Amino acid sequence: MKVFLDTGAFLALADEDDDHHAVAKSVHDRLLATHAQLLTSNFILSETYTLIRFKVGHHVAIEFMRQFDQAGIRVLRVSDAVERAAKAIFARYDDKEFSFVDCTSFALIDHHRLDQAFAFDGHFRQYRFKRHVIVLNQ
Repeated sequence: MKVFLDTGAFLALADEDDDHHAVAKSVHDRLLATHAQLLTSNFILSETYTLIRFKVGHHVAIEFMRQFDQAGIRVLRVSDAVERAAKAIFARYDDKEFSFVDCTSFALIDHHRLDQAFAFDGHFRQYRFKRHVIVLNQ
């Protein structure tokens, strides 16, 4: 099983005061126990590091970076082709409030044919994947 991790999942794992922290820990533990292949993107990491820094603190963001580097999570890079696909998604869905980072995630998930997304972002439910993607959403 391949699972794409979104910013909200990372924030919930890093921030003990986050409303989704307990659920995120439980899901993360289950993913590790099942040996799921965990993936994210360089855009998600950029967003995550910044969000953790401002919501939880600089030292927590640095510790998250250190732990991430040892976690074995595969980082997918947003290539020119993926960025073009993300721009097309962004342009197509003017009725949704997708961020551009969301669109890069959708394009990567489609491109790599990933099985699931670990996200608390309802936008993952709104976007119609070619394959069914399970989104963990409270």
